[in-house]
Amino acid sequence: MTTPGGVDGDPGRRTPEAVVDGPPDAVEVRRSPYGRNPALAAHGVRARAEIIEAARELFARNGYQATTVESIGEATGRSGAAVYQYFEGKAEIFGIFLRESGTELRILGELFPVLTNDQNGRRDLERWIAELIDLLTRHQATFLLWAQVQFNEPGLVEIGQWNLSRFQTVIAERLVTAGAHPRTPNVVPLGMMSVVQWSYFFYLVSDAKVSRQRLEHAMATTLLNYFFAPAGSAELQPGAGHDVDELPTIPLGDSMGLRRPVTARGVGTVQRILLAAAERLRSSGFYGTSLSDVAAAAGVSHGSVYTYWADRDSLFATLAQDAVAAVEIRVTALPAALRTADGLADWLDGWVSMMSAHGAVLYVWTHEVDLPAIAELTSRMNEAVNAAAAAFIEASARAPMEDPAAMQVILRAVLTDVPFVLSTQLGILPRDATYAFVTDLLRAGVGAPSYAGTPDQ
Repeated sequence: MTTPGGVDGDPGRRTPEAVVDGPPDAVEVRRSPYGRNPALAAHGVRARAEIIEAARELFARNGYQATTVESIGEATGRSGAAVYQYFEGKAEIFGIFLRESGTELRILGELFPVLTNDQNGRRDLERWIAELIDLLTRHQATFLLWAQVQFNEPGLVEIGQWNLSRFQTVIAERLVTAGAHPRTPNVVPLGMMSVVQWSYFFYLVSDAKVSRQRLEHAMATTLLNYFFAPAGSAELQPGAGHDVDELPTIPLGDSMGLRRPVTARGVGTVQRILLAAAERLRSSGFYGTSLSDVAAAAGVSHGSVYTYWADRDSLFATLAQDAVAAVEIRVTALPAALRTADGLADWLDGWVSMMSAHGAVLYVWTHEVDLPAIAELTSRMNEAVNAAAAAFIEASARAPMEDPAAMQVILRAVLTDVPFVLSTQLGILPRDATYAFVTDLLRAGVGAPSYAGTPDQ
């Protein structure tokens, strides 16, 4: 599936030149266009705005890594050299988008309501979520690409961290004032934003038969239940854990995407290439990854990669097959795991470990690429993750749920994008903190299932 095309913004938004809020040492400094010639000043202002909007559209369409200064110039009928008369490079342009979205995120955080644990509180939270989704819509490409930019442009890391830290502080203060008592309060603001963001982004690329309003209502209900869950109701202790090495690996012989069977002699090389490819996908996305990049990261020759794969699509097909096998094994074990608290804790522990290994492939697969050659594999992947979400819905202590179709969308995000982005992609939270947030949200927010003999709120 692919993210719908479109520009990261809307015509009614303020122009980038008007945005100066941000980290004190990251305020934009603009150079005079075309030297000091006053006759070209107006032209320079217009050219700069055109470059910014062209970059916005190219980032949304092609990703950060695959967008070059030259392509930005061409989109405005200019050369790359002309772009450099206004900007130091594409990182400076993306920094404008980060500051735009960060300023709006900070303002929205300050509007977060002091919630009450009743229908009025749910309605207040639902209205706030709707405003957050409006923000995500205006800055969709910025939020989707932020993680990649963090890997490749260290100079922009401070802007992104400042955006989140300001948001986190004010949300945490409002929840304390409201008397909310989730078990992991320091995780809640970023966790909540992640749930809303990735539920909405998955909603955009899915064929879910729900309205945005129904999705917002289901998110508000789930998060309010989580915020005000009775003390101790969400606790699930992780089991023995699962080593990532236990996950399925590409077998010897034929596999999807491979040009030739893998022999015992070549299996080590193939595994190094696959691991390097998954890491490149995590940091640069599909369109920002080339086979040359993968070869360099794996420490093998360019020819070694082409020995086994004809192109990037074929290499991704091999990774996708491996990811689907891992997901299907976990999903098959879920019904039995849901019967006991220990079984569920152990399953979730293994699931989070699986996402650390295969999350990059699943993320790119959902939000970036649509390869006809693996359409059948895509169907299998969707069926498996949907089955996991459906199992939690069926086992919920709150069954029958008010809106299972909307909850299906949310659970897809909670099981896949949320743990991957928080713990692996951005590395914002330690793995154990991510596990705790996901399990608490499933137990207290979704109510799946109750083992204590007393119903959840």
